[in-house]
Formats: sequence, C-alpha cells, structure tokens
Amino acid sequence: MITLKLRVLRKIELNPTMHKGPNILTNKHVNYCVKVNSIAAHLFEVEQTIQGHGDEDIILRLPAWIPGSYMIRDFAKNIVSFVAVDEALQALAVTKKDKQTWVVTPGKGAVTIKLHIYAYDLSVRSAYINDQYAFFNGTSVFLEWQGYSGPYTVELQTPDSSNKPWQIATAMTPKKDASGSDFVANSYQELIDHPVLMGDLDIQSFTVGSVDFKFVLTGEHHADVERICNDVAKLCEHHLALFDKDVPIKQYWFMTLLCQAGFGGLEHSASTVLQYSREELPSTSQRDPIPDGYRTFLSLCSHEFFHTWHVKRNKPACFIDMDLSSEVYTEQLWIYEGFTSYIDDISLYRTGLIDADSYLQLLGQTMTRLKRNSGNKKQTVTESSFDAWTRFYQQDASAANNIVSYYAKGAEIALCLDLLLRQKSDNTTTIFDVVRQLWEQFGRHNIGSQIDTIEKIIHQEFNIDLADFFVAALYGVDPLPTQQLLSDFGVSTKLRARNANNDKGGDKSKTTALVDFGAQYTEAPMGVKVTQVLETTAAFEAGLHVGDIIIALGNWQVAKTTLQSILDRLLDQTSSVLHVLRDGRLLALPMQIHPAQKDTVYLETVDVIVRDVWLNNPKF
Repeated sequence: MITLKLRVLRKIELNPTMHKGPNILTNKHVNYCVKVNSIAAHLFEVEQTIQGHGDEDIILRLPAWIPGSYMIRDFAKNIVSFVAVDEALQALAVTKKDKQTWVVTPGKGAVTIKLHIYAYDLSVRSAYINDQYAFFNGTSVFLEWQGYSGPYTVELQTPDSSNKPWQIATAMTPKKDASGSDFVANSYQELIDHPVLMGDLDIQSFTVGSVDFKFVLTGEHHADVERICNDVAKLCEHHLALFDKDVPIKQYWFMTLLCQAGFGGLEHSASTVLQYSREELPSTSQRDPIPDGYRTFLSLCSHEFFHTWHVKRNKPACFIDMDLSSEVYTEQLWIYEGFTSYIDDISLYRTGLIDADSYLQLLGQTMTRLKRNSGNKKQTVTESSFDAWTRFYQQDASAANNIVSYYAKGAEIALCLDLLLRQKSDNTTTIFDVVRQLWEQFGRHNIGSQIDTIEKIIHQEFNIDLADFFVAALYGVDPLPTQQLLSDFGVSTKLRARNANNDKGGDKSKTTALVDFGAQYTEAPMGVKVTQVLETTAAFEAGLHVGDIIIALGNWQVAKTTLQSILDRLLDQTSSVLHVLRDGRLLALPMQIHPAQKDTVYLETVDVIVRDVWLNNPKF
C-alpha cells in the first residue's frame, strides 16, 4: 500500500565553528568534520580526529575504488594538502607509504588530520562542488584508520549563504540528541556506504509500506516532482512486494544530481545517487504518455532501488568484506547487473507506468545493442564481468567490436531464463522466484554467491535442469535461443536497417537507410567526426578510422544531418570516395556501396493472450 505525502524538509542551519572532536572520550574513536572550504576552488575541508591510538603509528588509507563501480579511480589523487597535529597543536611527522596510504607518528593526546580535497567530478562516483550544492561519497573524503573497526561520528557544516541556508541529504544514521548535522556509523564499510549531499535541494517525502522515502533534486528545475514521486513509489512498492520478508531498510533516499546532459546511477544500502538531465524530466505541463527520456529515468530509479537487495545484499562471495585498495575480480556481474537490467524495465510495465508495446520497444533496444555488437561473438559474459576493471570500464575505440556488456548480455540471459522456467514449470516458476530464493538463502544471511549458485537454486528448489543452457550462455558466444523463446510467448522478432545515425531500435520505423555505412559520428566544424567504426561494414572495409573528419562523400560536402541521405542516393552505384582529414592529412578512401545491413531489432505481438501470460504473471 502506498501513502504519498509530499513535503519539504526543514532547512538545517549549522554552527559555523569547526568541531575539534569529542570532548570526553577515553576509548578509541574517530570523528570527521566536513565542510565546504571553497566553492570557487571546489575544495572540501576535512578534519579527522583520532582518539585512543596510544603510542603506535597511525596508518591511514583512502580507497582506490568505490563499490558498484569497477574501476581503480585513485581517489587519493584529489587530496591537495595533508597535515597532522597532536592535542598540543604540534605538527606530526607524516610519511606517504604509497599512492593512498599515510603513516602518522603520534604525539600527545588526540591526533587531528586536516585535509583539503579537490571535488569537481560531476558523477555519482566521486565528489563535486558547485555554487548550488556539494556532494561526496565517503570513499573520497574519509581516511580509514587501519586496524580500527569503529564507531565513527561525522559532523557536516554547510557554507554561509546570502540566499537561503543549504540543506543536508544523507541516509547516514543521525546522532541521538544532536542537531541534524551530526551522524554516526558503526563500521568503515557503513560509513562510506552513505553518500552526502548538501545544498539548495528540493527534498520530498513519500511512504510505501513501512519504508520512508526521500526524493531529492539539486538546484533549479521545472520538474513535476509530485508526478515523479507517485511513479517512483509504484516501482518501490513492486520491489518491496517481491522481497516481502525482513525489509532491510526503514528509510531510503533517491538523490538526483541534475545537469544539462548526463547519466548515471550508483547503488548504496539505503540510498542511490543518480545523475540525470533536468531537461528530460517531466514538467507540470507534460502529461501522459511517458516521454522516452522520462521512461529512461524511471528505469534508472527501478534499477538502482532493486540493487538494495540484488548487489548490496545478494552479492558474490568475493564482495563480502571487499578490499578497496585493489581490484576484486568476479565472473558474476551478469547475475547482478544483468538480472537487474531485465527486471528494471519489465517492472515499469507491471506497475502500469508503460504499456506492453512500450516495454517491447525497450527490450528491442537491448537486443539491438547486442545485435550490432561484434564483441557479442568474441567475448563471453563471464569474461566481460571478470575484465570489467580493464575493458568494460575503460572502453576505447575497439570496444564495440571486441567486448560485450554484461548488462545487456546478462539481461538477455535473464529473459531466456524467465521464459525457460515458465515453459518447464507451466508458468509456476519465474526469474522472480529465483531472485527471491537468492535473497532467502544468501543475501539475508550475508552469504555470498558462487558462479553456479543460480543454476543450483533452479535445480534444487524448482527441480529444473538447465545445465546445457548455462554452459552455452556463460562460456560460449553462440546466439541464445531468445528469438524462439519470445516466439513461444507470442512475440515475433523483426529486423530492419537503421533509420538514422542515432537510431536505438525497438520500433518498426516508417523509413530506413538504404545504403550501409557502419560508422558513428558527431558534428564537426567541417563535416563530421568519426567516433566508432563497426566491423564488417562499408566504413570499416574502406579503412575509416575513429577520429577521422569526413568532409565529403563523392563530390558532396557532408554534415551530420546529410551524410546518410547522400549515401542513400548512391544505391545504384558500386562505389564512391570518402574524403577525410586524418591528423592534418587529406585522404581519399574508396568505399564500396552495399545495401544497408539489417542490424536493428523490433518486436511485434502475434498472440496477446500468450504474451500476457509472460508479462502479467507476477506471483507476489
């Protein structure tokens, strides 16, 4: 049941003096005080007070990566100053051990570390300060005292504002009998799992079941927040109903960093940070149907909230007590990001936010990405997961031709599993049952999964043997039985050529390209700049490179809006010439003219009744 109540939280005004740590503490303790030192310089100031260290050297370390984003980011590189003093304000010796570790020689009494941290990465992963808000993840600002297990206290101080006081948004536990700027954490893992947002915020509240939700937008916007909260509440209700036992949260925050253009989401135990274009959110003047950009935002909200169970609690065994100083490898990201990528979109349909045609369009777009991806035929989904650190998160010009996304491929595997389970159980078992069993047996007991955990759950709990499918899906690159399974459930898979350079697929389209090209491009001052070249296409065979500036095709100057139409006029010819600038050189590249490849997927319903057995069959 949903109870929706919108309100703006009270503004929090803070004491302007920096706190120097607890007054009376006899045991080990760590206190952090974080404030915005300079908006113009994008600097946080962090004072970390350490009590009870004795005569031992204090070893401090900052993580090299943040859970949920599998890339070494070396957050310590943003520390621009590091000083340490003792209780008598005497400077202490500081030795840098490696890129992210410091050793402080203790002095008399409590030790205070003072940091200045550069924060200008507009993303969900790091830290960012502008004139409207300041944001940070704990992995960017909280040094870990090695060998210390907790507790921690945190004080937040907002800058003085001539306009209106800044507010604070975080899922961190408030300190008892303190102002709204003091918080506590029992462990370092808990401490860094609650991002902090301070600024000119629009904070709204709604309740679903026993959970209090906070929805936050940064800065100026024209969004219809009431509509968004109503829609997001339906998704929250759907996910809570799936995991209806022992709800692991009492409060949850959706924190959205609005920008002109951008996209991202990062999950946490009781919150998520989203980055999204303010222009893509609906205003009060926009009503149904749901625009594509808003539909994507709702999918993002659905995806990140589902991670509350499926990543933050259901997780690979190697993610229990992770080492954040170096890579932690797993072959299982297809389970966690892939399953979530399937469930996030279908949940929009099951909550009534989109209709069946809209959902099939989204599914067709996922299948289009895989169809166009040569890497789907070269890299397995388990390899993609294992190599996330070096290949998926550090993609170069070769990525589209050589790697596959464990998001998209994992979603296809989840789709196939859902349909196979239904077939073999007369629609009594679904992918949702499998995920729920994963939670009951593993996540809620803090037990990590293994690569064969999903297969074992299906076999042991539902008496269904899918061994052959798992071998093919996880360790092979041959096509999955997706088209046949969809056909068995009343949905036909169709192929067509692209209709434009930015065509994502998913719909039938009235017009399509006539001539193959095979390169992605953006507008350039003269012509277009090539950003991607796909294998087995005319552009690839002609020798076009990423970074080339195409200025003409044949005798015709090209632009982003005209290149395909010029190509289509050449359908009756056998060849033409691309005139390109490459690193200051003018080249003429002969290009063969071939009919456009049918690399775009769309889905059509051929049997509504059978289709709806699949789409309308949640058992919770």
